[in-house]
Amino acid sequence: MTTSTADPRTSRRPAAATGTPVDVALASRSVDRALAVLCSFSRETPTLGVTELSERLDLTKSTVHRLLQALLARGLVAQDPDHRHYTLGYRVLALARAVPGEADLRQICLPHMRWLRSVTDETIALYVVAGDVRVCLDELESPQMLRMSAGVGRCFPLDRGAAGKALLMDGPADADLWRRATLAFSAARRAELAAALEFARARGYTQSSGETVPGAASLAAPVRGGDGRVVAALNVGAPASRLTPEMTARAAAAVLEASGRAGRDLSVMHPNTHPASRR
Repeated sequence: MTTSTADPRTSRRPAAATGTPVDVALASRSVDRALAVLCSFSRETPTLGVTELSERLDLTKSTVHRLLQALLARGLVAQDPDHRHYTLGYRVLALARAVPGEADLRQICLPHMRWLRSVTDETIALYVVAGDVRVCLDELESPQMLRMSAGVGRCFPLDRGAAGKALLMDGPADADLWRRATLAFSAARRAELAAALEFARARGYTQSSGETVPGAASLAAPVRGGDGRVVAALNVGAPASRLTPEMTARAAAAVLEASGRAGRDLSVMHPNTHPASRR
C-alpha cells in the first residue's frame, strides 16, 4: 500500500469549501447594489450619469461604473451617444411583460377604470404589491387641468396612501404580506395601522390626504381574486380641495362598485386564484 502527499501549490480546494458565507455575502451585496442602480431611474429621472448615481447611492464612481457595465452587457441599461449618461434598457420591458398575471389584471380592470374615471372625473390608478412596496400598474389621468398623477411604474410605501392600505386590507390575516410591510415598524405603529385597517374593512374602502404627496387626496378599494385574496387596488386620486364631503361620498360608492365588478370578472376568468396573487 502506497501513500502520496499532495503538493500544496497545486492542490485544489474541496468542492464543499466553496460558497462560503463571505462569498454569499459579497454576491448578495453586488446584487443589491445593481438593483439599487436600476431603481434609481424613474419617470422624473429617466437619465442619470455615474456621478449622480454615485451621490444618490453613496457608492464610489468606480463601483457605479462597474455595475453599469454589467447591466449594460445584459441590456438592462443603455448608454447615450456621448457615453456620459445612462437610461433603462429595452430588456427591462421584456422582463415587465414576463410578470405572470399582470397583463390579464390590467385588461380586466381597464374597462372598470374607464367607468370610474367617467363617474369621478379624477385620475384612476391600479396598484399591486411588489415586495414591500406598492407599484402603479396602470393609470388613467383626469381630464381636468389640475390633476394628480403618480405615473405607471412609480413605487410607494405600502403603509401610506389609500391604495397602500387597500392592498393591506386583510391586515395580520395575510401574515406574509403583513410581515413584509411592517417589519421595521414599532409595536405601537403596527397596532395603529391594524386599527386603521379594521375601520377600513368596516366600510370597504380606504381614504388618505397628504400621506404621500402634499395637497393630494385619494380613495381606494381592494380588488379580490377568485380565491378571495386582495390582488390589486383601484385608486381615485385628486387634489384635496376637490374631495368635498359630497364628492367623497360619490367617489367612495363608485370605487366600491368598480372594484367589485373587477373582482367578479377576475373570479370568472380565474375561478380559484389569480396568477398575480401568487407573488
